[in-house]
Amino acid sequence: MVGRKEREELRLRKQALILESGMNRRLLQTEWRELQSATAWLGEVRRLGQRARTWLPFLAPLAGFLALRGRKQSAPLANRTGSLLRWIEIALSIWKGVAAHAKRDQA
Repeated sequence: MVGRKEREELRLRKQALILESGMNRRLLQTEWRELQSATAWLGEVRRLGQRARTWLPFLAPLAGFLALRGRKQSAPLANRTGSLLRWIEIALSIWKGVAAHAKRDQA
């Protein structure tokens, strides 16, 4: 049988473990709150990215046009027209892809 002294030691050890567990639980809660506040901006970035996704088909061709406009080209009008038609083709393919993706999201 376990003596009185051993039971008292076990009781004290149990109390110490209960107190330590409570401290660890509070520490974990504090660290979790800090982690949530530190990563709160990620949700906002995700929402911004989702909103920007609808504008990308419009902004991408515009950015390409502005990039080409900045270059000095001495090409004849036919080359410029061909380049413009290629950009329109690219913009249309992007538009179709985004429209198809939006339809799948809605379905």
